[in-house]
Amino acid sequence: MKKGLSLLIVLLFAITAVAGCGTGADAPADQDGLRVALLLPGTVDDGGWNAAAYEGLLLIESELGAEISYSEQVAISDFDEVFRLYASEGYDVVLGHGAEFADAAKRVAPEFPDTHFAINSSDAVQEPNVSSILNDSFSQGFLSGVVAAVVSETGTVGIIGGMEIPSISASVDGYEVGARYIDENIRVLSTFLGNFDDAAGAKELARSMNNQGADIIMHNANQAGMGVMEAAEEEGFYVIGSIGDQANLSPNTIITSGLADMPGAMKVFVEMFLSGDLEAGNYLMGPREGIISLAPFYEFEDILTEEQKSTIREIEAQVISGELDPWDFR
Repeated sequence: MKKGLSLLIVLLFAITAVAGCGTGADAPADQDGLRVALLLPGTVDDGGWNAAAYEGLLLIESELGAEISYSEQVAISDFDEVFRLYASEGYDVVLGHGAEFADAAKRVAPEFPDTHFAINSSDAVQEPNVSSILNDSFSQGFLSGVVAAVVSETGTVGIIGGMEIPSISASVDGYEVGARYIDENIRVLSTFLGNFDDAAGAKELARSMNNQGADIIMHNANQAGMGVMEAAEEEGFYVIGSIGDQANLSPNTIITSGLADMPGAMKVFVEMFLSGDLEAGNYLMGPREGIISLAPFYEFEDILTEEQKSTIREIEAQVISGELDPWDFR
């Protein structure tokens, strides 16, 4: 059941018991009674970052039998309140989707020792019940940069990040390193939009990059990335998506997407909670764990050359096997 931010939350919080009533973090939860909640900074239909977390919540519901709840577009001023609401209602695991939720989780967690708080895309850890689930964004960016450099005909590629937070910055850094792994002389344009919802602003940034010669542009900007796709459709350049498989959003412009299987990572984390072995920690999920990879080429199967596809897939396989570690080139 979706819980929106409204006066109802305030009223519910006012009458809810202060102590949480979830299963203890040091003991496995009864799977039949497992309850998991999710706080989102955006909407579940953004086709990227927030949609991926929502898919993870649905996966936890379908495969682990959990009762689930979520709040979308949670304002920073409401982080503490919504965390407290879910913990007070007895949710066993409460996830904040983004590093921006870390400080609020740390503030609220001591009040609810029976709830485990987890922050996606963060390195936040606080004993005994605050953990982080961190996708290897650097390796995700690296693989996308490889694609860009292999496919580019101009020798100039671009990447547009949303907010300059650790996960997005790591993706941007990885993209530059991956592109230069293929071509040390390639020109990489990079910038941050400063938010995740200004599609018009992202569109103008993409146009500017294209005017400077970038024929391949990756975005890691959530909903704002729709503007990059729109610019690509109008101007004729290609796009690399991020987080989720975004080919269906713009099939004629998206070569592939740098996937970060956040749903899988979230499920693994909750399974650890159920096992009773979970300790507060920073859990990094990367290519070798099956979390970071590239989406299929779809419409571009017949556009890319066999040599291009072979080069991309060979490097991806090396990264997944551990034969090639993107971090060695940082």
